[in-house]
Amino acid sequence: MFRSVLITGASRGLGRALALGLAEPGTKLALVARGAEALDATAAVCRDQGAEVMTQILDVSQGDETVTAVRDLDARLGGLDLVVANAGVGPELEAPPYSWEALAGPCHVNFCGAVATLTAALPAMVARGRGHLVGVSSLSSFGALPGSAAYCGPKAGLSMVLECLRLDVAPHGVAVTNIYAGFIDTDMVEHRRESMPQLMSPEDAAQRILRALPNRPARIDFPQPLALAARAGARLPRPLRDRLVRRLVDG
Repeated sequence: MFRSVLITGASRGLGRALALGLAEPGTKLALVARGAEALDATAAVCRDQGAEVMTQILDVSQGDETVTAVRDLDARLGGLDLVVANAGVGPELEAPPYSWEALAGPCHVNFCGAVATLTAALPAMVARGRGHLVGVSSLSSFGALPGSAAYCGPKAGLSMVLECLRLDVAPHGVAVTNIYAGFIDTDMVEHRRESMPQLMSPEDAAQRILRALPNRPARIDFPQPLALAARAGARLPRPLRDRLVRRLVDG
């Protein structure tokens, strides 16, 4: 049971579903997002379910501000048991997918913002000898996809940081879990023209994560058929994989 939890990107999508799944009497939730109205709506439902809730308006792309905010919430809650770095953005759609304009937002939020969120809480967790960090990565981090540098790149970087952190802090009683997620039906995928096999609802994805977390796994992959295909594809010779992914993306 997690008694004190921080979730970024908690106003909608997977973050909201995780917050609602964890909200119950005896649980303290720190919910973080950029938009006040949607965040307050999520907080209200969580309070109705019996949780104690505090909210924080925060843009995690601002790394120093994120670190300060997370450490303040950790102190106010008496020590966080679980930190979920979930906040994410898609690329700037009006810019070429290989341009800095397309990559800037995802790099600042999906990578730097997630790392700032997780490492801000980590020294205090290590000092207490307990805690759990969760980063929401993606199955797309296993290999390159055409037109997807803005998504694959930051997620692959986050996955590597999570793996390194896990090795560093496991001896101190702190768990680190990397979420390799498939397609989740959120605002971020509304613009996609490509097929999205095994598209999941945020609620289904959240339940899969929450069922697994008590076992403190190093990773959670879902949905399984797509995860197996992604891992297998990453082991193919590069020329063969390049031809295959282009064929899949181009239809």
